[in-house]
Amino acid sequence: MSSMRSTFGLAVLLLAAACVSPEEHRRALNANNALQAELASLSETQRATQKENDRLRADLDRVGKQAADADWIRDQKVKLDELLKQFQAGGTRQMEGVDLVRTPEGYAFRVLGGVLFSPGRADLSEQGKKTLQSILTTLQKEGKRVRVDGHTDDQPIARSQWGTNLRLSVERSISVADFLIKQGMPADHLGVAGYGEFRPAVDGKGDDVRAKNRRVEILMLDQ
Repeated sequence: MSSMRSTFGLAVLLLAAACVSPEEHRRALNANNALQAELASLSETQRATQKENDRLRADLDRVGKQAADADWIRDQKVKLDELLKQFQAGGTRQMEGVDLVRTPEGYAFRVLGGVLFSPGRADLSEQGKKTLQSILTTLQKEGKRVRVDGHTDDQPIARSQWGTNLRLSVERSISVADFLIKQGMPADHLGVAGYGEFRPAVDGKGDDVRAKNRRVEILMLDQ
């Protein structure tokens, strides 16, 4: 019985094949190949479209970030220009011996050494503490990282426990930083540096020049 079924099935297949001419079979194969090629082309187009969409999305994100950065830079410039007006000569918050200056790394409060320290000493004077307290509010409001840079004049130290101007400039920076931390500045937002006589604010040898070079700069870092 099983043998009869197999024979009958084969006969049906042969009959079906016999009903399709070679030309029709060839056309069917060509149509199938054309369909497969079209599907492959559509798939490639879809991949290319997705790649272009990803590129456009990345460009849009980049442009958005650049616009946001430009807005931030503009806002910061407006704020700092306003600070300059307040702290520079004639400003509402001007303090004796304190200037707000632009530097390549950001804005800095430049405080004359005579305002903060007695000659040859690294412990803050009472006037120095009051001056720093007045500056502290702005430092906290700006919320930037701060570096305290100490500077001296070019006169060699003759009688002092510090031995060199470089050492004295570092100790003065540390004293200022310690005071700011005790008054509430986060310690991880503060750094110190000392440059001795090697980065003068102004060039020259007179007493007035040396007085300007003896200073501490409290730098609000842009980065």
